Amino acid sequence: MIKRFLPLVFLAFLLTSCEFYKVASITSDTTKEINNSVVFENDTIKVTYNFWALNGLMLFDIYNKINVPIYLDWKKSAFIVNDKMMSYWQDETNTVGVASSSAYYLYGGGVGGSSRSKSKSVREERVGVVPPHSYITSSKYSLVPQRTTLPVQTFNVVTSPLQFRNYLAVSTSEQFDKNVFYIDNGFFVSNVKKVRIGKIRSAQSSAAFYTN
Repeated sequence: MIKRFLPLVFLAFLLTSCEFYKVASITSDTTKEINNSVVFENDTIKVTYNFWALNGLMLFDIYNKINVPIYLDWKKSAFIVNDKMMSYWQDETNTVGVASSSAYYLYGGGVGGSSRSKSKSVREERVGVVPPHSYITSSKYSLVPQRTTLPVQTFNVVTSPLQFRNYLAVSTSEQFDKNVFYIDNGFFVSNVKKVRIGKIRSAQSSAAFYTN
């Protein structure tokens, strides 16, 4: 009798736990929340974050506010989670699939156009450029590995189970021989709560993420 009952209890627990997500709120002393965006800004650059995704995402836009290009050294920049550094640049070449189309097809319409698929090798650039008054986007890393368990409670910067930083090396010189400065935005999970799956949209925030 007991052997038959245990699987039913486990199944009930599993179904109940699957009705919820855990939503983790993120706090930072180096950024501000403006119009539901997490923002760092100085006279040269504006960095806008949005962490909302399953298991979190280090997604950020870098906007150049000045009238000359700015450059980022991706090798010297890093996502740092619980003191572990992960560089934004790897010295490697990747093969990707691409689709190419004739200009007429792209800009004029379907008649007379052509398209085809192929693959090519792409090497990551160590130094990225942001032209004046434009932005680029990066979304390379998740905040937490899959199957990571976050306890449901409130934390401070010392007790938080997840602390992370976005460290960027920036210059107005492509050679990084002058006008070099560094941005170091720190964050930590300050609260984890359960939210029913059907209400997850109401919990959506740039300064939060969700896990199973």
